[in-house]
Amino acid sequence: MGLDGRVFSITLDNAYTNDLSVDTLRDELNLKDLLVCKGDHFYMRCCAHILNLIVQEGMKGVGPSTVKIRESVKYVKGSQARKQKFLECVRLVSSGNKGLSQDVSTRWNSTYLMLQSAIHHRRAFQHLDLIDSNYKYCPSKVEWEKIEQFCSFLKVFYDSTLMFSDTNYPTNNLYFPAVYLCYIELKKQIEGDNEHLKVMASKMW
Repeated sequence: MGLDGRVFSITLDNAYTNDLSVDTLRDELNLKDLLVCKGDHFYMRCCAHILNLIVQEGMKGVGPSTVKIRESVKYVKGSQARKQKFLECVRLVSSGNKGLSQDVSTRWNSTYLMLQSAIHHRRAFQHLDLIDSNYKYCPSKVEWEKIEQFCSFLKVFYDSTLMFSDTNYPTNNLYFPAVYLCYIELKKQIEGDNEHLKVMASKMW
């Protein structure tokens, strides 16, 4: 027995060659008048991938506070002696045993996790700044506030990406609520007073 009438959907990875295959399949099915709306809604892109592209666009040219956090994490992780000194700071300020995350330039969500881990250890970095004269990257009080605002802005996109990427349950019913929350967050920042977030949100709009 053939596949006619038995295939409901086909899942493909995000490769250019698959675009050509989809176009060919759409044309063949249209010739048999088997598609609704002439196949306008035949090919749906991966929500998590599209969201990733949107946020990556906004992340181009990140602010100096984010750069300071990146350099701070690199500095701490740069040698065993500095790691030990930082761990001493963590113990002294009782900021817990949560690890420091270092980001990867091609993955915006890794930058979000790096900033979150740095916020958690904010007092440890401030203490390191007091005892280590070679450490030059500690953000100022105002910069820490900007980092917290930045993380708050990115959280809705991070949560939506996790939701779309989950393999334990269907996610198509979650699409519109999640995208709407992202839309509301972007609109809020575009109309808000924070110039850095306004520029970033405008790039993502």
